[in-house]
Amino acid sequence: MTTDKVDLVMWIKNGAKTLPFVLRQIQCVIPKDAVKRKIIIDDDSFDDSKLIASRFGWSVYPNDGKGISDGANSALEYVESERFVSLEQDILLSPQWWFNVPRMLNEKDIAIASGIRFPNKPLALRNLLEYNLEKYPKIMEDSDAFHYGKTLDNTIYQTEIIKKIGGFPKFKRKELHACVDNVLAKRVFDAGFKWKINYSVKSLHIRKGLLDELRHFYWYGSLHATLEPYIKGKHASAKGFLKGLLFSPKNGMALALKLDSPQLIYIYPLIHLALYRGLVSGRKSMCAGVDIV
Repeated sequence: MTTDKVDLVMWIKNGAKTLPFVLRQIQCVIPKDAVKRKIIIDDDSFDDSKLIASRFGWSVYPNDGKGISDGANSALEYVESERFVSLEQDILLSPQWWFNVPRMLNEKDIAIASGIRFPNKPLALRNLLEYNLEKYPKIMEDSDAFHYGKTLDNTIYQTEIIKKIGGFPKFKRKELHACVDNVLAKRVFDAGFKWKINYSVKSLHIRKGLLDELRHFYWYGSLHATLEPYIKGKHASAKGFLKGLLFSPKNGMALALKLDSPQLIYIYPLIHLALYRGLVSGRKSMCAGVDIV
């Protein structure tokens, strides 16, 4: 646990439905006397997001651009503390976060530290993601898949290091704005620093359900080809996507039995179908020179 005060930053857009719960949880988890500033970057919200943020004592500033990439860098401009924390409008911070994650920055060469977050529903998908991330943490840190599990929504940073490596990644292509965490992980890795994850600290991602999650997997697949030049890893080839789809019914059945989650019998194949369909769509869009939406 850090003894210095930290700045809290968040970028929002039309988050009025979740913000009251999220900001109240942050107040419960992070001690008031440990916070220097609370900074929110608003991306042209047209609901009550800015009013809600102000009521909770956050200073609200406009996004200098559009999307997460610009929002993160806009927030960084206001950071004055040696360490700062980034959070997001739909993440319920784990009660264990403050007493477990910030202290990891005291380890040598650690530039960023975070916990894990899982969707609040469907439960079967949460069980699957918990199983995967708890089974392979060492592999994910030391291989081409080092960026998996790393997100900006429950994360603390060494401010000087982040500014030294150029801040958060900036993208001209609008569809890459939501890939800031993946590319930041690569940038930190290349600079000789580490992004440490505490897999026992689990925050909740407020989601709408299975359909919402499948759209997310489709989106990830669609961005794979565009993201490859930034990551330059071997973690998810086109053949890997296809192989995952072909074996998904068998593997889904095995996981359903292992995790006692019968829904995985169909959820697991649907995830791989969404990933593969996204990959095909993304590659077609790149060949046609069309931006992915």
